[in-house]
Amino acid sequence: MPTPVNDPLAISLFSEISTIDHLLKTKLAKILPFDMEPSHFAVLNYLSTLGSEKTPAQLARSFNVTKGAMSNTVQKLLKMGYVHIRPDWEDGRSKLVSISKAGVNARNDAVLAIEPIMEDLKRGVGPEKIKALIPFLRALRIVLNTSE
Repeated sequence: MPTPVNDPLAISLFSEISTIDHLLKTKLAKILPFDMEPSHFAVLNYLSTLGSEKTPAQLARSFNVTKGAMSNTVQKLLKMGYVHIRPDWEDGRSKLVSISKAGVNARNDAVLAIEPIMEDLKRGVGPEKIKALIPFLRALRIVLNTSE
């Protein structure tokens, strides 16, 4: 039987990340406009900053979720009028998803709704510490995403 791992550094790091994830999603769910869920905002924000179309499979890979979960999110966004879906002319089996004007507006409204959370973070932690955290968090994401 393998010996249990008891690395306090890993346990503390993963515990903090998990708690932050939960707290952030809870806050976002309360303040996002138009019955938007955090997953909806994430996809709209991604498509908005990307500026190009993606297949649902590409979106699923980008968000590390199943194709079924992403299809569900995309269908909800379509019903809200926040995305357009069209056939992929290159591959007749695929569809391409792009953000609509209403989606851009909803994403921008969501960003405005999130600003108070960011202001609280800046006051509580400080903008310099936040800026310093971003490279670490990005590196952590990359390592976790590639170490499967």
